[in-house]
Amino acid sequence: MEQKRLTLPNKPELLKSLGAGEGNWRGEWPKGGRFRKHPLLAALVFIPVFVLRAGGRTKSEPHKEGPRESVCVLLLPGQNSLLSMALQERQEPDVYQENFEPTSYLEYYRMNQDPVGDEVLHFLLKHYNATFKPGGLEGKLLIDIGSGPTIYQFLSACESFQEIIATDYTDKNLQELEKWLKKMPGAFDWSPVVKYVCELEGNRDKWAEKEEHVRRAVTQVLKCDVLKERPLEPAVLPPADGLISSLCLEAACPTPQACRDALRHLRTLLRPGGHLVLSGGFETTFFMVGDKRFSTLPLNEKFLREALQEAGFIIEKLEKVTRAAETHLDNRSDYTGLFFLVARRGD
Repeated sequence: MEQKRLTLPNKPELLKSLGAGEGNWRGEWPKGGRFRKHPLLAALVFIPVFVLRAGGRTKSEPHKEGPRESVCVLLLPGQNSLLSMALQERQEPDVYQENFEPTSYLEYYRMNQDPVGDEVLHFLLKHYNATFKPGGLEGKLLIDIGSGPTIYQFLSACESFQEIIATDYTDKNLQELEKWLKKMPGAFDWSPVVKYVCELEGNRDKWAEKEEHVRRAVTQVLKCDVLKERPLEPAVLPPADGLISSLCLEAACPTPQACRDALRHLRTLLRPGGHLVLSGGFETTFFMVGDKRFSTLPLNEKFLREALQEAGFIIEKLEKVTRAAETHLDNRSDYTGLFFLVARRGD
């Protein structure tokens, strides 16, 4: 039977994940591997697995010069067409990088103009105010995971933390955030939201001062990917006193296990005893940004409690609210309620 040789990037962890043993991954089947006696199985299984493991949110990576390791796979007749189809499937678009428009998303945050946005903002801002008020959470460094193009989550926290680092996955969100921080033309007008928070704090007239306080507090805007073991790489930061993340995990994590993993990844960014302030929607399967639909992972209280415990967090507070009846007819999202929790890294 004719065999053809194919060279692919060296990915030993892929064959190991299928139960193969140690060996020379650049040309020979490893001793003890389950494929040694079954080359047909190897050719049929390895290629789809190689593709699937590389799938998901595809990102452009910078070209790196230097030697490239490779693995030689023996293909049986007909496998060339299989490989061609598999590699085509691999080229899935990164839906957030390509389709998420921050200016459309910010329409939710025009206070007193959007019932869904108002419901979310009022719930979250009241709890942020209670969490970061004098005598509440405080520290030196606070990292926001998945900031998006928004700043509402910083308005109370900036009074309790000396430094805030904003992060997000998409380049457009980071650019939109920088636009507001640097007072660039076309930046979103957050003043109605800032005035609301100042009113909660007892002095609505200090809203302009509050905006400047936020701009001073946010010292860096970084790329972030919660699905990575090191979400902020290549940045290296000291352990944070606090993390906040709002409306992020359900959008970033495609599966329950990915969400569990993401929580473990976030834990590594915190100092022992540091706090995670996490908020989002219950049972959300999608949300709209303009005319674009984005799928999300439906979360519930039971799952959150179990996942946080497994990741090494101790929940100190969990607040929740059922979706208001007046927003049920709004078909831009199907969330059933909102949650806000504070959890401590247990060590």
